[in-house]
Amino acid sequence: MENGTNAITSLEDPEGEAVLELLRFWIQRVAVPIVVFIGVVGNSVTVVVLTRRRMSSSTNTYLTALAVADLLYLLFTYYLSFVHLPFLNDETYYWYWLYLPFNLWFTDAMSAVSVWLTVSFTVERYIAVCHPLRGKVLCTEKRARRVIAFVFIFCIITTATTPFEYNVHKELNSGTNKTVINLLNTELSLNKIYQSVFYTYCAAAFVFIPLLLLGFLNFILIKAVRRSRKQRCDLTEVEHCGTSSRQKQENKITMTLISVVFLFMICQTPQAFLLIIKYFYDPSKPHRDYYVLRGLGNIFNFMVAINAASNFMLYCAMSDKYKRTLMLTFFPCLAHRHRRSHTFNSNIASYENSSIRIVTTNS
Repeated sequence: MENGTNAITSLEDPEGEAVLELLRFWIQRVAVPIVVFIGVVGNSVTVVVLTRRRMSSSTNTYLTALAVADLLYLLFTYYLSFVHLPFLNDETYYWYWLYLPFNLWFTDAMSAVSVWLTVSFTVERYIAVCHPLRGKVLCTEKRARRVIAFVFIFCIITTATTPFEYNVHKELNSGTNKTVINLLNTELSLNKIYQSVFYTYCAAAFVFIPLLLLGFLNFILIKAVRRSRKQRCDLTEVEHCGTSSRQKQENKITMTLISVVFLFMICQTPQAFLLIIKYFYDPSKPHRDYYVLRGLGNIFNFMVAINAASNFMLYCAMSDKYKRTLMLTFFPCLAHRHRRSHTFNSNIASYENSSIRIVTTNS
């Protein structure tokens, strides 16, 4: 019995609580507000830009819905970031704890929506690139809106049990003689059958299946882009210039979406596997592994928030059409000046190229 006690004590980490609180402070109270602000502004701008008439396409319909889902996810995450503030346990903030289970529900739902919207536009891009004739029929804005509506409804309904996993609990603190409020697990969340079915379903539907699909489809898309670039390099005749230009634009769209998927997989995969680990091994206080897993949870959740806030930057970096529409929408004076400069430079380049061709022909 004494040896058993010593074994348990050796696993305790007296500094774990202090380290975890320090990590929560820097992530939840410093880093998260900054990322949420950037993400809310960036996703709002993306929604405005992608809904312009000149940006109308089935792909941009998916990206608009993704921006909305990411925007909502960031707002719900910001609401959750207050949960560890000590003064919120006071009875004055009962309303916060009352709505917290529903906030957890919508946070999970919007995360799931982002996952399946990413899969949806990757499947659409695969059809458009690898089966272009079929893509003209299947890849339409009307069909994209139907898929988006289905994804939102499906993810919200299948995570609808989340609010019933928690219950607001009031308790009188004998030391301060004040009512303290906490969120406790209900019998449903502690039920082994429910845990097995629900968490296995979530792991399959929102982790393994999407990640496998994204990895497989991205591999095919990258091969298709490389093959297209090789074919374009082999085209030297003048009559192929128009086709080459269109194909180059398609490749840019594909590479932009591949970049979005890569960022998604980098930021989402660690959190997904941590959830699976915690399902099989979830130690309680004061075990040192409890603090390790909670600390990693804070870091990986923050990575998901970064993913939700970063797509705007990828669009700006990789899509010329997005940047032009952004300039025309928010900075029309600068856009017209840039267009005049670009036209002037293009005319000079065209003149120089034509001169080179004439010289080459005469020689």
